[in-house]
Amino acid sequence: MSTELVTFVLFGGLLSLLALGIPVTFALGGITVFLTLVVNGPAMLYTVATTTYQQITSPTLMTIPLFLIMGNFLVQSGISERMYSGLNYWLSGVRGGLAIVSVAVCVALAMCGGFGPGILTMGLVAVPAMLKRNYSKRIALGSVMAGGVLGEIIPPAIIMIIFAYIARVSIGKLFIGGILPGVILAGLYVCYILILGWLNPKEMPKISETVTWGMRFRALLEIFLPAMLVVLVLGSIFLGMATPTEAAGVGAMGAMVICAIYRKLTWQVIQDTCQETLKITGMALWILIPATLFGVFYTSAGAQTMIMNLIDGLEVSRYVVLLAMQLVLLIFGMFMDDYAVVTICAPIMIPISQLLGFDIIWFSILFILNMQVAYLTPPFGWALIMMRGVAPAEVKTKDIWYAVPPFVLIQLLVLVLVMIFPAIATWLPGLAF
Repeated sequence: MSTELVTFVLFGGLLSLLALGIPVTFALGGITVFLTLVVNGPAMLYTVATTTYQQITSPTLMTIPLFLIMGNFLVQSGISERMYSGLNYWLSGVRGGLAIVSVAVCVALAMCGGFGPGILTMGLVAVPAMLKRNYSKRIALGSVMAGGVLGEIIPPAIIMIIFAYIARVSIGKLFIGGILPGVILAGLYVCYILILGWLNPKEMPKISETVTWGMRFRALLEIFLPAMLVVLVLGSIFLGMATPTEAAGVGAMGAMVICAIYRKLTWQVIQDTCQETLKITGMALWILIPATLFGVFYTSAGAQTMIMNLIDGLEVSRYVVLLAMQLVLLIFGMFMDDYAVVTICAPIMIPISQLLGFDIIWFSILFILNMQVAYLTPPFGWALIMMRGVAPAEVKTKDIWYAVPPFVLIQLLVLVLVMIFPAIATWLPGLAF
């Protein structure tokens, strides 16, 4: 069977199965195993068993459950509420202060445990507080959703670990490369909130509360231990003192100790943390196994040679190809979750980017930034779905969708900035490694 025909059957079959509502894991794994049997015969099915065994026994993937344990224990310790109330003291009297605090806490939670905690906890804590103080639904919902998805680009993001494993790039470099784009995004969110508050004060009424300096410093003391743990974990990776897996192990143990210090460590908390970690880790492995099978089969079918010849034959600038890949990722992200997009697109796009001479870390950060946009873009956007689940009863679905566009435009602006100025993504990794 020719490579072109394999490509048509593979992707045609995959899209057909997805259209029927079959989960991407089973759709991708099923069509790959089927074509392996048809093209290479029963003897090659041993690759399915060996690849699966390699995935579930890989030491590198221990990073995922360890960082998840760290994040879950910190969330269970009540860090969200402590940070929200504490930072609110420091921004007391600033118009839009509650929205800015929501973004800041989401950044902190992203550094503790990835994507989910920011939207879920701030959706329960910050959104009702802002609506109670007559903030517009657009700002209350938008600031929390946009801040929450920063967990896609700010380390230790789980999607980065999965992408690094599929694309065979350094997890540490990917972590460090995401810091500056994430900080710029958060800064632009804050600038947008401040400017909107100045132009349209009715969106964010000014709140004046009596706050003493003693209250502010006591609030800082309450979040000192979690902050130091995050600095220790990410700092050890940045300084080359520990691998991401080693740092994650220290973070998991440290988070458990902090939870105990705050007297939140109960058997129920341990059980909930382990169950949540097991659930997400299992999902990640079920994504990685068919993704690896897909890459092994498609490469053996001659796909890499076909794609390279195709790209070599195009008489266009390499940046046109880059823009086309970004557009494909944005469209895919509107209809599939980020894990599915990484699974399907990364094995194909990474070799193309290398052939075109692009820096692999820079292209990887662009890829991840696209996945962050996907979380905010309907109809599939996970951030919208999660917010719908935790938002107060008076919030309608149209309110959630209406809150998204300004923040998506900021995300696209940062995506363009990173494309124009690659050093935003490559300077820190180069400095660290």
